[in-house]
Amino acid sequence: MIKRSNFQNLYDNCTIAGATGSASFDGNSIIGSTSDDPFTTRTRLVVVSPKNGHKFIATQIVSGDTTKIPDFNNMHTRGLNDKGFAYTWSAAGPNPDIEPISSQAIGIPFYQFGQLLLSEADSVEDGIGLLESYPRAIHGNFLFADSDGEIALIEVSTHSLNIETRITDGWIGRTNHWISERMSKIGQIPQVTDSTEVRFERILKLMNERKGKVDSSFLELCFSDHATLNDTGWSICAHGHTRNPNREGRGGTVSSEIILPSKGVMNYCYGWPCGGNVDYPEDQVYQDRSWGKYLSFDLEKLDAGEYVTVDGRLTPLAICYLAQRK
Repeated sequence: MIKRSNFQNLYDNCTIAGATGSASFDGNSIIGSTSDDPFTTRTRLVVVSPKNGHKFIATQIVSGDTTKIPDFNNMHTRGLNDKGFAYTWSAAGPNPDIEPISSQAIGIPFYQFGQLLLSEADSVEDGIGLLESYPRAIHGNFLFADSDGEIALIEVSTHSLNIETRITDGWIGRTNHWISERMSKIGQIPQVTDSTEVRFERILKLMNERKGKVDSSFLELCFSDHATLNDTGWSICAHGHTRNPNREGRGGTVSSEIILPSKGVMNYCYGWPCGGNVDYPEDQVYQDRSWGKYLSFDLEKLDAGEYVTVDGRLTPLAICYLAQRK
């Protein structure tokens, strides 16, 4: 295993996956993710109706300590719009000796780019076009999907970009490093750390064993997975590195999302998808409120506003919506 670097510590988080065509249960595209951050950073669920753009539902990062993840603060990190375009994302970055990292680059920052994608893109093609059309102060693995059944994984840096996978039949699983020859050459050092390597191998194994039946229930199991934890200290559902309980800046999975573009539905889970117990109350802030289940939100039936708060509470908008569904 390769040792972590201080630079990598900021970005070593999130597992993303998707399937479409014969690899999905109903032939339609489906994508999902864990949102992994320092536990002092939270996500909330919001619906946004821009004056000039598409209505969308999204997970938004809100950091209680902006010194931890200043570049990502207020970013709509994954979501779905009313045209059936969806995206999720996992952090990865360049070696700053080769290309500038986001805080040093000139271009659209993370917190603006998420909203740009969701308010303007109608399709995977449109999303790729937006990435190619603007100067970027962003980087990572961007997973796009649309209601026509296309999914794409784009490896994005501030100066470089590579469409690593673009398919209408098949599946994808990624973590926090670039795998293409082109982008791995400019990747942060070390390019592959313990956490991203373990989770990458695990999500590939799970997706490959499913053999064309990927649906919401299966992705829920993937994002709740701890199978590698005892042997490696890392797992897809991340509770913090148990082999170093005194590690500064403990972080892990603070929420999870599963998106079905053709149905206009986003499923959201606050905290750990497994609903596990808190081991370090002072470090795992708010994780005692983990739902351990996903709630389904149909974008067409939602008014603009906040639906889940940063401390995991359902707002009156959410309570009213869920009551009507019953």
